[in-house]
Amino acid sequence: MSTNLDGIMSKLAVEPPVIRFVVGVGASAGGLKSLEKLLRSTKPNSQSAFVVVQHMAPDAESSMEEILARFTEMKVVSAEQRMQLQPNTIYLIPPAKEIRLNRHEFEVSVLDREQIARPIDTFFQSLAESCGERAIGMVLSGTGSDGVEGIEMIHRMGGTTIAESLSSAQFDGMPRNAIATDCIDMVMTPGDIGVWLNRQFENPDERPASMVVLGDKDLSGISLIFSLLTEGYDIDFSYYKPATVARRIERRQLVNGKKAILEYAEFLRGNMEELDALYHDLLIGVTKFFRDTEAFSRLEKQIYARIKALPAGEEFRIWSAGCATGEEPYSLAMICHEAFTFAGKEPTFKVFATDAHGGSLDHASRGIYQTDSLEFVGVDRQKKFFMQESESSFRVSPDLRRHLVFARHNVIQDPPFTKMDLVTCRNLLIYLKTEAQSKAISSFHFALKREGIMMMGASESPGKLSSEFEVIDETWKIYGKLRDLPSPFQALTNQQRSIMAKPRKLVNLLNSDRRETMSFTGLIEGYDLILNEFIHSGMLLDDKRNVLHVFGDANKYLKSSSGRFTGSIMGFLDGDAKVAIAAALIRAHKDMGKQIILEDMKLPISNEEFEVTDVYVKALLGHSASTFVWFVAFIAKPELGGGEIAQDDDAIKVNLASDAYAAMESELIYTKESLSATIEEVETSNEELQATNEQLVAANEELQSTNQELHSVNEELYSVNAENQRKIGDLEEVTDDVNNLLASTDIGIIFLDSNLQIRKFTDAASNYIKLQSTDIGRDVTDFAMHVATPDLYRQIEIVIESGEAYSTVSKTKESAEILIRITPYWSNKKINGAILNFIEMHEGAYRPST
Repeated sequence: MSTNLDGIMSKLAVEPPVIRFVVGVGASAGGLKSLEKLLRSTKPNSQSAFVVVQHMAPDAESSMEEILARFTEMKVVSAEQRMQLQPNTIYLIPPAKEIRLNRHEFEVSVLDREQIARPIDTFFQSLAESCGERAIGMVLSGTGSDGVEGIEMIHRMGGTTIAESLSSAQFDGMPRNAIATDCIDMVMTPGDIGVWLNRQFENPDERPASMVVLGDKDLSGISLIFSLLTEGYDIDFSYYKPATVARRIERRQLVNGKKAILEYAEFLRGNMEELDALYHDLLIGVTKFFRDTEAFSRLEKQIYARIKALPAGEEFRIWSAGCATGEEPYSLAMICHEAFTFAGKEPTFKVFATDAHGGSLDHASRGIYQTDSLEFVGVDRQKKFFMQESESSFRVSPDLRRHLVFARHNVIQDPPFTKMDLVTCRNLLIYLKTEAQSKAISSFHFALKREGIMMMGASESPGKLSSEFEVIDETWKIYGKLRDLPSPFQALTNQQRSIMAKPRKLVNLLNSDRRETMSFTGLIEGYDLILNEFIHSGMLLDDKRNVLHVFGDANKYLKSSSGRFTGSIMGFLDGDAKVAIAAALIRAHKDMGKQIILEDMKLPISNEEFEVTDVYVKALLGHSASTFVWFVAFIAKPELGGGEIAQDDDAIKVNLASDAYAAMESELIYTKESLSATIEEVETSNEELQATNEQLVAANEELQSTNQELHSVNEELYSVNAENQRKIGDLEEVTDDVNNLLASTDIGIIFLDSNLQIRKFTDAASNYIKLQSTDIGRDVTDFAMHVATPDLYRQIEIVIESGEAYSTVSKTKESAEILIRITPYWSNKKINGAILNFIEMHEGAYRPST
């Protein structure tokens, strides 16, 4: 019986406690603030475990345990090897370590510094495998893409995934990349996440709306919501990704306390204010002035270069699509205004700012913004482009406002603008389906001038139209338009078809096609006259046999053929003449400078007529040994007496009848040699291109690796800085406490270092030693005591050496009894000085034995 009981007790001892959910929290730069809000709104008795994976510097000591303990009643500990999960506990990742979950135990390993650190992905993947549907993964503020793969894994295993809303995240890179996976179930502020967790912990079987299979009533509710939105705002949200729409509807449903989708839909029917709130949420209008400052810095360089090259008086045109409340187009306008000023030009630019939400456009048009939205606007720009409206708000200056036009526009349904130098649409397309993305990007491409710029969000790309854009900046998604597409391709969207169907004005190109007047035109015409006078029939060929110039009436011996045009003389000759002249060219090249004469050639001058002609071929060497041209002259027999071409003494005459086969063989050999040389050149070029491509791929991988490492280091530094800021705040608070204590006490206290130099003292201490604030740092032995204790300084040295306190009673010059107490000053477990106390004695006070 005892043995059975022992076995049962042993099993109970190792059996893990019941844990409802395991909540994995991934955070980086700015995550500490989000964690604070999350924990403050989460109830401590959740019967669930939290694991916080925060990017931290490997060599820095972390104070996360002490910091997070202030915001929650849950126990906060650092994860250790084989430590078991406990409910109502928060576990932290140790510095320079990776943690994994093996069922209910932690596995801790040293971070491999040779690889790019992705601790959030590592833990999330193990969380998904260990907990399945009981796993909750959330991504809070931070930069980079750590957590993306882990979120996808949790989603596949049936867990719940949450991302912090972009509006509340101090750094939205990590939440944005997580949302772009389309595997996020909910997007909420940290406070709302805590509220949802509390409800989830109380009702473990409840699932997010985006994960629930909708019944007929729910589908009716969704249809009703979409119908109300279409009727009220003329926008079709069927283009949006279903998960995005479900998350937004659930968020508004949660805020209004509606349990069912149909109930919320009926609530919307009679509540225009809530319908507008849902509409605004679905459009995801999150923006700030110069949001992603590095992206604007890269774009600014492109704008400056184009405005500098802009012809005088020409307008620079920008389309800011999905502008929300207007911060982005105003930011672009500021850059353009500065660029025109820098180039010494009058600002002539126009920014067309569009959005589908009328309320946002009204806000943007007014141009009044709160102080916090100007976080990334420099002081100089604030002074130049804004006016103080109130203590907490600013208004855009009229000089800047006149360059902007705000209009309601749907990038999927409405016709695009035209002749744009720049189009920006950032972080809108990630919420749209692929078809809608293609339509929008096609509109942007149509709107741009050739070589115009398009800027997208960090997680977006041109997709199927990538080949139509040149990559200017891969990191911040800045592209240049390569060419204008033909109308069939532009007809991908309805609005473009309507545009192409409309009558188009013809562009008069006559003025642009006028021949330019050159200063040496007369000289060129003179050369042509001389050549026509002295060379009746001939051709000049380059080293590839291409015709450079035709003299006199030599064109009568040439014939044109159908098919692809070629400039080679072989394309203008036929029959025996083609073979013979080709062989003569080869021989002339071998015997450089010698004249090759083909006698009595019959050249066709029409379909039935022939002319007996002598053909003179000569290769003329250029300035270098590798450059030469051929000159071919045609001398008809009746003209031979004229002597237009003088024969060289060493001229080589070729008999066509006897040398026909030799000519053909020479041409064949030349062709084979040319083909072999071409193949060798192509192979060599291919090898060089492959080698170059491999080098570029390797360099690109190194750059990506370095970029991610820099992101990681930056996040770690930001996290360490956040902790240091809190420590500094604590130290300032402690310092203030000490200073107030010293200022309010009537006890004379003097702090001395190990060399008896004064570090700090109270005002009451000056009654016994005349001290002033300027005496800090001076040796206390330089001052005369107003108490009758001649060996006091020696006693201070003894206390510092021995570490034992000393007390004595003395008298002042006014015969008042004073208790003098000397204690050692401890710092880092070492004595680094002494504290001297002067306490005025009263009747009945404690008197130490001496």
